[in-house]
Amino acid sequence: MSIKIKDILNYLSNMELEYKYRGDDQLVINDFCALNNLRDSSITWIKNIDNFKGCNFTNIKDILVVSNEILKDEINNKNINFIFCNNPKEVFFSILKEFFKQKEYNKYISPNSVVETTSIGESVYIGHNCYIGSGVIIGDNVVIKNHISIEGRVKIGNNTTIHSGVVIGTDGFGYFQNSDGKNIKVPHYGGVVIGKDVEIGANTCIDRGTLEDTIIGNNVKIDNLCHIAHNVIIKDNCSVIALSMLGGSVILEKDSYIAPGAIIKNQLTIGENSLVGLGAVVIKDVEKNKVVAGVPAKIIKEI
Repeated sequence: MSIKIKDILNYLSNMELEYKYRGDDQLVINDFCALNNLRDSSITWIKNIDNFKGCNFTNIKDILVVSNEILKDEINNKNINFIFCNNPKEVFFSILKEFFKQKEYNKYISPNSVVETTSIGESVYIGHNCYIGSGVIIGDNVVIKNHISIEGRVKIGNNTTIHSGVVIGTDGFGYFQNSDGKNIKVPHYGGVVIGKDVEIGANTCIDRGTLEDTIIGNNVKIDNLCHIAHNVIIKDNCSVIALSMLGGSVILEKDSYIAPGAIIKNQLTIGENSLVGLGAVVIKDVEKNKVVAGVPAKIIKEI
């Protein structure tokens, strides 16, 4: 694959991504790489300026670096070409997405899957060994990968991706004790509503609601191995990262971020634009624009 720098810069301009280019106008790249594994004629990016200073570019030819730093000591190195921008991560991965395309999931339903619903939108992909119940409604351009179970009343919005091993729509953990002291199961009558542009990581479990629905808003990103209990409401643009657990009836206000391994006690609210730190155990509500961390979680910073 040969990609001319002119094509990359035209793409960035068309996407209205602000940048400045310093380098060879005839540059051609054919690969991408990490800073710790540099290769000739490749594109890479800088996350941490200290990492860049530790790299040896001496024997590397025609490298393209996406950076938000003007590296005065390196700019005269003819081996290095720079794209300077405000958000290198966004620009770098936008370039990769455009010029190094991954597998596209076209319309397909595996014959190895059991699909009982007839409410399936346009260009839906359903992988191998899935079970999709009769009450499921699937929007357009949805990708459902392999070994996935979706049952009960579940609505999936357009452009959503569900990775392998996910379970959606099972009963949550709800019991009461009767007069004999026996645990009696609380029946679950609710469903799950998933918005548009959602991504749900592998082996995550999302329970249906008891009376009302469990709700996942638009542009929510849920990592692998998360547990979303019954009646949870996750509003737009939230992120829930690996191994996190949201107890029953938790509310995440929009733009909140739950770091890996966090536990949120049932019936709590995490305020808008707040961040719950690594491994935190949250036992009381979090106001908006706060960073909390620790066990139990305490406010450590204002956003």
